[in-house]
Amino acid sequence: MPALKKLYEWLFSSLANQLLITYLLIITIALVAVTFWALFTIKNESITDLRNSLEVEAVNLALEIDNDLELDSKTARERIQKAVDRRATKLGVSITVVDRDGHVLADSSGEEAIAKKSSENTSKHAPKRENISNESEINDALAGIIAVNKRSSPATNTNWLYVAYPVRSAGVTSGVIRVGVPLTEVEQRLSRDLIVFLEIILATGILTVLISLWLAERFNRPVKEMSNMAKEISISGDMSTFLPVRRRDEIGELSLSFNQMIGRLREEEKLRQEFISNASHELKTPVMAIGSVVEALQAGAVNDPKLRDQFLASLERLVDRQRSLLTDLLDISKLDNTAPTEWQDEVDIKQIIEEAVDQVRVQAEKKELVLKVDLPESTEASALKIRGNGIQLLRAIVNLLTNAVNYTPAGGKIYLSAKSDHGNRLRITIKDTGAGISPEDINRIFDRFYRGEKSRTREAGGSGLGLAITREIVARHHGNVEVESTLGQGSTFSIVLPRFEKSSRNENNGSD
Repeated sequence: MPALKKLYEWLFSSLANQLLITYLLIITIALVAVTFWALFTIKNESITDLRNSLEVEAVNLALEIDNDLELDSKTARERIQKAVDRRATKLGVSITVVDRDGHVLADSSGEEAIAKKSSENTSKHAPKRENISNESEINDALAGIIAVNKRSSPATNTNWLYVAYPVRSAGVTSGVIRVGVPLTEVEQRLSRDLIVFLEIILATGILTVLISLWLAERFNRPVKEMSNMAKEISISGDMSTFLPVRRRDEIGELSLSFNQMIGRLREEEKLRQEFISNASHELKTPVMAIGSVVEALQAGAVNDPKLRDQFLASLERLVDRQRSLLTDLLDISKLDNTAPTEWQDEVDIKQIIEEAVDQVRVQAEKKELVLKVDLPESTEASALKIRGNGIQLLRAIVNLLTNAVNYTPAGGKIYLSAKSDHGNRLRITIKDTGAGISPEDINRIFDRFYRGEKSRTREAGGSGLGLAITREIVARHHGNVEVESTLGQGSTFSIVLPRFEKSSRNENNGSD
């Protein structure tokens, strides 16, 4: 239906609307439940009080007429009727007295006839009296039980409460006194209470709506601000403003986190633009230099052996520099687009380290660096086994070794070691006596595209991606990279990885 559809769309179009309806439903349900409970309790307590009051009146009347009940005479019945009329008039109740057989002896309500007209008998016989022993409360009382009953009177269409009290003499029920009262007053009181409760529910509902609107708007305002700012950023890309943080609760924390995210995005955008600028420069410079070398060779330098060798060597360096930058870009892109893997292959870290050292040995010898490697003896080689990807781990270790070689001055020292750490971890440590890292840069050296001391980094050939690639590779092997550095004294990088351990099941299978 259109109305329900519009209501549904309105409800879920705003968080404030949902909060409003939620608060209103909860309070309405609670008030309705309390109303029914209160009315039920009031009704029960009122009827209980009436019952006790009627029972007391029946007991008092029984004390007054118990002797007359034993006498089957016209005079006794007249005294009983007078007592009934007097108490009924005074108390405003209906009283009926019956004998042990259920015949009506006296009645004040006019609902029960004391005697019915019948054909005239001889003067020796009394008129017949109505028998109401078939009524439930009279029947129970004749059996010696104080009975209570509620029923409607057809004549007046009124609900009545009756209490039937047995009058006993010498252990035998000699009659029953039934006292009744209309429940009109109780029902009117309940109707008034119901109206009061409905007014309370209505007033509370209106107040709830007002408070809920205020609370919903208060809670929803930061969310709207975040939504509007996110739209603005997505459309214009402008990240120059932050959200105002006015609260200290979860919403305030969310606003603060949103601001931190904007700040982080701003830094990433700055680094991205800086990287694009650097990468463009790094790509442009070798290309222009390569073009110059080619032009020089075409102009006749190729015929001069000395100049030809110099230009070709320069061309080789430029191509290597270009290849290194492109390789870093391809590697970081490949890591970004590859899901994490639970490695199953066994990798020998000792062999990986030896291959990494071989790759940087020539560069280290050119700078006359001392490269010392400390690995466990062959009997302890099993301690250097992990699960992983050998090619990626080789790249990570080569990156750290290359940085150590590039940033260590001629004649310096580089130490590389690998050992089991606390029994279930493998620690690979690369320590150099190079330039070190400043405290301002050490917390950001693993960020992508970040380059501390850019001029020195460019001279060393770095692209700003090597350490980011290393950290990503190690993280995919469930490990971490640690760094300690003192500016001017050197740096220590450590790769910590979970050590490979064969399960007892594999050992058993191997022994069968």
